[in-house]
Amino acid sequence: MTADRPLRTYAPPARRHAYVRAMRQIATQRQPGVPVRVYFSTPPELRARPNWDRRLHDLREALPSGVEILHYDTALGPDADYDTAWPQLAATVDGLVVAGLHPKSHKPRIHELGPVGRQELITVVPTGRPVLLHSIEHGLVPVVDCQPKRSGQEPHQRLRLTIPRDWAPDSPTLQAALDALRPAVTETPQDERPDVSPHLSHPFAAPPR
Repeated sequence: MTADRPLRTYAPPARRHAYVRAMRQIATQRQPGVPVRVYFSTPPELRARPNWDRRLHDLREALPSGVEILHYDTALGPDADYDTAWPQLAATVDGLVVAGLHPKSHKPRIHELGPVGRQELITVVPTGRPVLLHSIEHGLVPVVDCQPKRSGQEPHQRLRLTIPRDWAPDSPTLQAALDALRPAVTETPQDERPDVSPHLSHPFAAPPR
């Protein structure tokens, strides 16, 4: 990929196409009335910042309406046995959103996950559920489109995710992932819908004779 050509993804075409197909399949299997929950994986430093509530608000705005956002403080907490609680929680969520720290402030496309965030990502990715990176500068980006790079040694290995240089939110991968997380709407049966006067339901119909 040369510098004069757009770089919208680091994933090969076949992998992106397979991802979109998988996300669309999840969307078609979504059952009406069943809540959709995602876990927001963040380092403690982010949750301690003054803009944490704003970060949660931005994520809610980026996700489909009705998606429930869980995070460490609401779903786990310091009193939980994390090694037991996290696998149990991971099995119940519909997707994962990760957020990392900028190892270099002048490179906002690079986000580094610590050992815990990396392990949470590794837990969910093989299940085929949506996994997204949330960035203040770029919004939601499917991890499949990012360039991963490991650093350090186990058990303290970290993961750097680099967002494509010309990332665009109209990417098919993002749209498919959002559709996979969109709660299915329960259709109200015709006989249970509120009565509407004919002149309101058909305002331009000719008056009865």
